[in-house]
Order: sequence, then C-alpha cells, then structure tokens
Amino acid sequence: MIHNSFLIPFVVISFFFGSGIANSTSYVFYCSPWEDRLTKVLMENNFSIKINNEELTIIGGDQPSKFASLIFVHPNFYLFASPSGSLTHVSRNEGPKKVSYWDSYDMQDFFYSSTCNN
Repeated sequence: MIHNSFLIPFVVISFFFGSGIANSTSYVFYCSPWEDRLTKVLMENNFSIKINNEELTIIGGDQPSKFASLIFVHPNFYLFASPSGSLTHVSRNEGPKKVSYWDSYDMQDFFYSSTCNN
C-alpha cells in the first residue's frame, strides 16, 4: 500500500515537470500550409507556431483564430483552446510535429492539419 505522504509529492512533481514544452521559455515551429482534412485541399500560406509559457500563437496561415492557451497535457500531445472555441493539437514526438486545428463558426466546421519543424 502506498502512503499518501509519498503519493502527493509524486503527483505534484509529475504535474509540473511532465508538461515539458509548455512550461519552457519559448519555441517556434515552422509549418507547411494547412491541409483541409475533409477536402484534402492545401491552403496557400506557410505559417509558424510560437509556444511561450503555455500560450500558443499562430503567425500567418489561413485559419481564423490565432491565439490559444494550454488546456491539457498528455504524454503524446498538447491541447490548446482559443477564446473563440477552436482547438489546436500539437504532438510531443521528437522531430517534426503534427499539428491539427479544429474550429466551427458561421455554421461551418473546419478541420486542418500540418507538419511543423523547429
């Protein structure tokens, strides 16, 4: 049986040190154009993603929402949400990052994906 005195520090340490990239200073990823996952059409512009202290900013690109805050950390990905309700999923793997973007406005649903490098 594990005592609570051991379990509490373990949970706290896992929470604060498990997020990795999101709690670090600043990262910039350079991304190929978004691909519409439903129509398979590529958008026209490349874009960049900047992650700084749990905040995500999309620089360029063709999506309507550009800012999001970290809402969930998983061992395989980070999930960010914008004030407008869009979600951005960034993989935690080494090398190229897979990025997905979901949004819904004006009675339309948008689902884009891309690959980014740092």
